[in-house]
Amino acid sequence: MWTTFKITVKTAVRTPSIIIWTLLFPIVLATVFNFMFEALRAKDYVDPVPVAVVADDAWDDSPFSEVVDELARDEDEPLLAVQTVSSEDEARELLMSGAVDGVYAADEAGEPRVLLAPETSSVHTSGDNATYEVNRSILEVVASSYLQNRALIEHVAAENPLLFTDPDAIERALSQTVPVNEISLTHSQPDMTVRFYYALLGMASLFAAQVAEGMVCRLQPTTSDLGARRSISGTSRIRLLIATLAACWLVSTAFLGIALLYICIAGNIDFAGREPLCLLGIVAASLFSTCLGALIGALPIKGGADARSGILTMLTCLLSVPAGLYGEPTMELADSIARACPAAMWINPVSLIRDVFYSVYYYDALEPFAMRILMCAGLAVVAFAVSAAFFRRQRYEHL
Repeated sequence: MWTTFKITVKTAVRTPSIIIWTLLFPIVLATVFNFMFEALRAKDYVDPVPVAVVADDAWDDSPFSEVVDELARDEDEPLLAVQTVSSEDEARELLMSGAVDGVYAADEAGEPRVLLAPETSSVHTSGDNATYEVNRSILEVVASSYLQNRALIEHVAAENPLLFTDPDAIERALSQTVPVNEISLTHSQPDMTVRFYYALLGMASLFAAQVAEGMVCRLQPTTSDLGARRSISGTSRIRLLIATLAACWLVSTAFLGIALLYICIAGNIDFAGREPLCLLGIVAASLFSTCLGALIGALPIKGGADARSGILTMLTCLLSVPAGLYGEPTMELADSIARACPAAMWINPVSLIRDVFYSVYYYDALEPFAMRILMCAGLAVVAFAVSAAFFRRQRYEHL
């Protein structure tokens, strides 16, 4: 068994396809993700809200115009991006074309008016609707805050004019800031981009199954001359299978561990001291993928190693879709499937392995992580039992 173990390890690390798909592929794809998401992570400011201003005589006389000018004057982080127009009709054209998210105007009494596109309008719903709703709320809050503060000043002037001698009291009254205690409901700071890295680890784990698939396929007497010679040797076929899978487990664990290390560095993912649990997750994911690859490699089908490799590649690519690997639409599909049928996330190997790391990153409790580790181990046992049953039936006389 020891000789089989050593030879299998050497063969695996010298096989170009295994190196490419198990080690290089996740590193290359993680690099692509890093370039894609770097702009999102580097953006730590809010885009100013585009608003049109009807700059007529009423607007010039209104004190609200000074408020708008001040909010748009901040050179570092302006809240508003003002576009001046001469008439309300021109402002409405900009609003309906989607060039601005709202219009500010003033009536004859200097009261501010806010014009917004109807909620049923297709101008904004066809784009980033979430951003538009936020901008719409900002424009409404700015106008309503101005009216509230003006009403407060008028009330103070009528009831207690002496308060104007204390500027600090007026400033405190007008201030809308409240003390906020920041708490985290998750173990680490939520980041929408890390989910794609987890899905990548799930896909990489299934690609790592090619290690066991190729090595087990070589043991088959119906697929190679080496397998035919081994089938008539004095070594038990189960012992050959166990030694081969142990070697494949070691190789895939090492390759996936390197990929995880690179993803943590390149993707700037911090597991907040739970890195040992991540390594345990890699060991469990590698065990599952090894047994799954053994099952596919032991299938009694025609076509040799190419047919089995094709089946595994097809399964990996298809199962990565409901795991959310291929962009935001597939991630939304994964969320929909998780809500409609939670059991699907436990059956899909890519989703299951993705959630192993997801649970380490987000949850304070370790029960979700432990449950998924046990699920990986249970599925590995089932896959090993089925692969052993197929493997034992492949004899030399079947040639």
